[in-house]
Amino acid sequence: MEKIIDRVKSILLSPKDALTAVKSEELSIADFMKEYVAIIAAIPPIAQFIGFAMVGHPVFGRRSFIASLFFAVLSYVLTLISVLVFGKVVNALASNFNSTKDDMNAFKLAVYAFTPGLVVGITHIVPSLSVLAMLGALYGIYILYIGLPILMATPEDKNVAYTIVSLICGLILMVVIAWIATAIAFGGAVSAGYY
Repeated sequence: MEKIIDRVKSILLSPKDALTAVKSEELSIADFMKEYVAIIAAIPPIAQFIGFAMVGHPVFGRRSFIASLFFAVLSYVLTLISVLVFGKVVNALASNFNSTKDDMNAFKLAVYAFTPGLVVGITHIVPSLSVLAMLGALYGIYILYIGLPILMATPEDKNVAYTIVSLICGLILMVVIAWIATAIAFGGAVSAGYY
């Protein structure tokens, strides 16, 4: 656990150094998922579960235990999928911006860009503070921007465009995933009377 905390502190406090260090790490995507992503990706869903099942939203109130658990598990799975797919998107776009295609480095960049949003996801414990998670997402955009030249060898003149296109693709990905989550949640949990 200490290694994870050190990695999170490093990416949040000195992202350039963290990105440079992770570039030379020999990890498989499966190992990185298991040793880091799977753990920090659990922060927002656990916080959402506590927030919605026990604290309650000021407008919507509390959800049932089952509905809160269902949404937490769904959120966790979709977060893991989002990180994987976003890494694939960043890698697929690389050649369009004179960058080096590298599936593992693109995945590392996706993971590190997601890290601030996942860590700040702890605010979901108090649902009315959930909007603060947006600050983490904004910092993640900055990490993406500074990480492209380091991990994908993006030329300086292409970095802004690569960041913007990656961000747009990432936002589209999030909308699609949110749509899928809503369809699953409201097609399953609500119609079954668990909400």
